[in-house]
Amino acid sequence: IGFGVIMPLCVIYPYYGIHFLLIKNKVIKFLFGIASLTTAFRCSEAVFGFLPTHVDDSLWNVIVYNAFPVECKFDKVGAIPSTWANVGYYVRNFGVSCTALGLYCSFLVMSDYKLYPTEEGPKLGDVSLYNALNWHQLANNFSIAILFQIYLTTFSYAINAVTSLVGLTQIPMMLNPIFESTSLSDFWGRRWNLVVHGFLKRGVYKPVRTKYSRLAAATAAFLASGFFHEWLLSVVLYPDYDSVGEDCAPPACFQPGYGRNTLFFVWNAGLIGIEYALSGAAIFKLLKKHLPPVIISLLVTSTALPVAHWFTNDYVRTDFFHDGQLGWPIIIRLDE
Repeated sequence: IGFGVIMPLCVIYPYYGIHFLLIKNKVIKFLFGIASLTTAFRCSEAVFGFLPTHVDDSLWNVIVYNAFPVECKFDKVGAIPSTWANVGYYVRNFGVSCTALGLYCSFLVMSDYKLYPTEEGPKLGDVSLYNALNWHQLANNFSIAILFQIYLTTFSYAINAVTSLVGLTQIPMMLNPIFESTSLSDFWGRRWNLVVHGFLKRGVYKPVRTKYSRLAAATAAFLASGFFHEWLLSVVLYPDYDSVGEDCAPPACFQPGYGRNTLFFVWNAGLIGIEYALSGAAIFKLLKKHLPPVIISLLVTSTALPVAHWFTNDYVRTDFFHDGQLGWPIIIRLDE
């Protein structure tokens, strides 16, 4: 039932839901896809028997775990209750993060979320490693990486605040990966989007790891991430043909550059493999000992930065972030 019915339905129903509900905003489409994706991977966790600790202790725990998009915490008694201090923490941080997001969007919108013009096209065949070393491209990639981090952090605080209000404690989603990571494994495994990391770990990594090496399991998880991000793009950019007709063109319709997301995650899987092989080398121990932590973090981020546009390009060239502006207080320049 899991792989034959539930997961295929999770893949298909967002298109029908978006069409039926007449959803136009690309950020709302993104969230619609994420909800479906979360259900699919949690189904995979259950099928392979890798639910989080204590979730399968009772039916009620399973219901609570699957009822929220974030991962709630459990102990032997059941779901760990939240406190008003938790609620206050998440509400305050949501306010701060929301303000930061608004101000940052106010800065980036002046250049249409692209600090510098770039030459690389949107298709997989347009990928160029030479362009990856262009400092204009690097600046664009870094600015959008920060934007994604603030976006995910803001959504995390909002969801955590609501979950805390109903009395549940949950894991954080983002832990400042760009500026506090100490290694690639720390970045992807302990700081960046921990909700997605959790269901990839339990739904893909652990099942593969039971039969294959750590590197093979990590590669499988990165490939799965690439594939589901490709699918997510198809949901985000799914057009409403009833409104725009078959001859759909931007800004109503965009054709995703399929393959670029997967290529980005394959790149990072290769970097993880290199880290597994060389992390004990003296040069890395020396760098960690003598360089400031923030420099270490930026060096970690820089390993993916040259090719980050393989992932972000479709979001930047469409009106995805412009749709997101509707949810934040931003400052825009009015034409005279």
